[in-house]
Amino acid sequence: MNDDYDAHRFMPDDYPHKDLYWSVVPIWSDGTEETDGWEKYGCGYSFGFEVGIIMAMLRPEWAQGFYHKLRAYYLRTHTEEELKDWDSCAEETTRAIPITSVS
Repeated sequence: MNDDYDAHRFMPDDYPHKDLYWSVVPIWSDGTEETDGWEKYGCGYSFGFEVGIIMAMLRPEWAQGFYHKLRAYYLRTHTEEELKDWDSCAEETTRAIPITSVS
């Protein structure tokens, strides 16, 4: 995605969503979805991530409950070793977009 950053930059500079679009999507999607339509994919992916953050803050009990439902599903369909990526992706996300203050 980085090669096309300037050519496809369509979000306002001060919109926090662009940080998700350019930094978080490659971390969580592992770049496997980079095709001719990656702009749409990346935008949808980052918007979903953004809405997930909003939901987790406004309804944390629901987000935690749904997380456990997702984890139970993935434990049935994947190995526990494969799920270790979640923690490393979460850690990489915090390094990619450090939050030093809330305003």
